[in-house]
Amino acid sequence: MSQGATRKTCRCRNLRHSKKDVAEKDAAMDGAGIEQGRRAYFDEGQLPLETVRQPVLRSWVRCTDMGLTQGRLQGGGPLAESELNILRQRRESLRRLCRPELEMLAGEARETGSVVILADADGMILDSIGDTGFLSRAAQVALRPGVSWTEASTGTNAIGTAIAERRPIAVHGPEHFFAEHAVLSCAATPILDPRGAIVGALDISGPSASGHGHALGLIRLAVDQIEHRLFRSGFADCRVLRMHDDAAMLGTAREGILVFRDDRLVAANRRGLSLVGRSWEALDDAALGELVDMQGQATRGRLRLTNGATLIGGWDAEGRGGVELPLAARPLADDRAEAIDAALTAHGGNVSAAARQLAVHRSTIHRHLARQR
Repeated sequence: MSQGATRKTCRCRNLRHSKKDVAEKDAAMDGAGIEQGRRAYFDEGQLPLETVRQPVLRSWVRCTDMGLTQGRLQGGGPLAESELNILRQRRESLRRLCRPELEMLAGEARETGSVVILADADGMILDSIGDTGFLSRAAQVALRPGVSWTEASTGTNAIGTAIAERRPIAVHGPEHFFAEHAVLSCAATPILDPRGAIVGALDISGPSASGHGHALGLIRLAVDQIEHRLFRSGFADCRVLRMHDDAAMLGTAREGILVFRDDRLVAANRRGLSLVGRSWEALDDAALGELVDMQGQATRGRLRLTNGATLIGGWDAEGRGGVELPLAARPLADDRAEAIDAALTAHGGNVSAAARQLAVHRSTIHRHLARQR
């Protein structure tokens, strides 16, 4: 990359996730525009704001900041078969959770000459199924089990970039950081647990020449189903609130879910947080009364929120069978400060790594650190 590019990429750090950015369609810009954007960025050190989508441009900048350069494709070889088997055993709960969607999407993948891929939170591919012909071609660019597809390892790509951005994204052809991956068109969505921690990513990849405009929608629907099953049994010692503006959607993957322990929000899904106008930072912080107008609430029926919205919803029945949140996923109060400090020490102060170990959102650790100042 040119020296001009190195100097000017720092300006891209100010690229922000605006509402327009979040709402933008993940269809690729026209091919000519992307190629023009690549020349501007990689050869001339310019920021192609008009020809490259902001999530892709942010990824290019992150990759550059990590030292990746064109012509030097990084990433080691795949794990040995024995190592892959050990990894799969460690991730068996994730694989089992996602198996129905993998099987469902496999048929679609075969019909479109593509593959469906499951990766763990570290971007390591665990499973890939679909069109056998494309599986063989994908292996030529290391799109296979046992290979890491984080941005640090493989540059801009749907799996790594979805994990880095914590949002669904498609990456088409030359939008990939490395030119060798321009043969791919990929769409991925991160899988979040009820505490907002990324536990994996689901992806559909195929040849860029074919186009896969529907892939991102399919992946998002599949991940909604996966995440919803994490709440299917409820949580022991917690109260689970389910809601939607359409009664027909209650009980489906489209419903919003909030989980409270001692009237404190401790878990949720994305839809639930969106309905009450909060983000993952609200976990362990927001109280029930701050979100829901509890006066006159029925067990099942109209639900008034403090933001003025009126929905259909109610609480899971008392005594409904469930599984208790594991200790690591419980709110980390002051008496568990030692667990946070130990995790930070073990990971050299890396908040993201410590949050993954403790199965909490990064905001929980940041609040702990703020109290220590």
